[in-house]
Order: sequence, then C-alpha cells, then structure tokens
Amino acid sequence: MIQEMYAEIEKRTDKHSVCELCSIYGVSRSGYYKWLKRAGQPNRYEKTYKILDNYVLDIHSHHPMMGYRQIRDKLCLEFGWIVSDPTVWKSMKRLGIHGFTRRRKAAVSGSNLEHIRYPNLLNRKFKAEQPMQKIVTDVTYIKHHGKWYYLAGYMDLFNNEIVEWELSDKFDNFLVMKPAERLLKRKMSTEHQILLHSDQGVQYSSAGYCNLLKEYNAVQSMSRAGNPLDNAVMESFWGRFKDTLHKHFHYWESNDLSATIEQAVYYFNYERPVRKLKGKPPVLFRTELVA
Repeated sequence: MIQEMYAEIEKRTDKHSVCELCSIYGVSRSGYYKWLKRAGQPNRYEKTYKILDNYVLDIHSHHPMMGYRQIRDKLCLEFGWIVSDPTVWKSMKRLGIHGFTRRRKAAVSGSNLEHIRYPNLLNRKFKAEQPMQKIVTDVTYIKHHGKWYYLAGYMDLFNNEIVEWELSDKFDNFLVMKPAERLLKRKMSTEHQILLHSDQGVQYSSAGYCNLLKEYNAVQSMSRAGNPLDNAVMESFWGRFKDTLHKHFHYWESNDLSATIEQAVYYFNYERPVRKLKGKPPVLFRTELVA
C-alpha cells in the first residue's frame, strides 16, 4: 500500500513539491527518498537531474535562506548524496531558486568613554580545541512593533554554537550578566579555564560583570578600541542571524519576539550546516565528537 503511495507521489513531482505530496499522502519524505533509491537503477543512474532537483527543492522549501554550499552539505548529511558545490548551484539555477546574500556594511567604531579595559587575550585566535574553552559575546539590537529590544549572545568558538542568550527591552548590565552567569554555572562541570571575549562596551566593563567572571575564575578578554575585527566571528554572526530572522522567520509578524528568537537560535544550532564543521550543524558536530 505504501509503495503505491510512493509511486503516486513520483508521478506528480512535475507539478507539486515532494514536501507537499508527502504531506497529502501522509508519508515521510525520508521514506519516499529511500524508496526512490531502492526502486531505481544503480547509483550512477540514480543521480539524475530530476532526482537531484527534487532533493534541492525539498531542502530549499524548508530552509529558503540556505545557499548552494549549505544545501550541498545538507544533501550529504541527510541523504548521503556526495555532489559538488557547482552541481548544486546548477540545480538551483535550473529550478530558479536561490538563497539570500547578506550585504556588507561599514564597520562602526566603539565608544570613546573611559572605562575598565582588559587586554585582548583572544588576539583573533578564533579556533578552540575543546568545548567551553573560548566564548565570544556581543550585544545587538532589534526593533519590534515600534520598540527597541536588545539581544546578548554567547558563542562557543569550538563549534560556533550559541550557548546562551538574553533578550531585554533594557540596555543594562543584567542583559549580559544573566546569560553569563547561566553559562558559568554550567562551565563548573569542566576542568579547564574558560576565556570570555567581548568588546569594550560599558556592560562588559561594569564592576558587576567583571566580578562575576572573577567569581567563577573565568579569564576576561576585550577587543581593542575601534577594532571590531577583534570580535569578527560574533559580529559576523549577528548579521547572518538578523537577516535570517527577517527573511525566514518574519519576526515582525510575531507577537512573541523571544519565542521567534528561540526558534532562530535552534535553527543555527541544530539545523544550519557549517562548512568548517564538516558540513554539520554545531550541536551535531559537538555531540558526535565528544561521544
């Protein structure tokens, strides 16, 4: 019975997406694709333009923000297809689809206010040998329903995972201290010392934040004044994150900004492939490596 459903889906893929047809027939996409591979010719004949295009279109329908490199990684990770970047790019061109390209913006220098400064111990060494060894943090802002909100994020440089975040309508010290404390409490279960790197913002140089890091024996590092590239990984992430929040999650339509941000963080942590992580999402890369 289910084989007949798969056959009917295959007949209608010229006019409807696989995702839509599987939903109508009440079967899983993964089951359909496995049937498709079993029912076809040997592998060298399976990898036809039609089947590849179905895979690509299916991934794009779920993740319209992804470009050809990330779709290529998804093909390998979820369906076991080993294809090149140009092959996926040509498939997307045939289908008339594309991911979103983020426009670069000019760097903005930091504040000239005098405050406590710590040396740049990270020194643009953005690779970490193990989880919870090097954490970078930054604050960005989002306008929602006519009101400004502030979002603090903490990223583990081991796998670019967002390990903590906090949203608030107040740009105060608690914005960065609350997620930092949650992070540092979890860090107590590991033996090595943690380094937390930020810019020279007043929240990160406040007595409360600095004392919190000392309490948990964390090493504090700061970018040099007017050098956003000293925290380039986090700066770059915020740009991609807000583009995705806008173009994929349509956050302005949501009445619960915090819930929408939680969904977007989940997407970046659990679903979005990262090329430097062997094409795997951050959490999958970490769990497979430490298992």
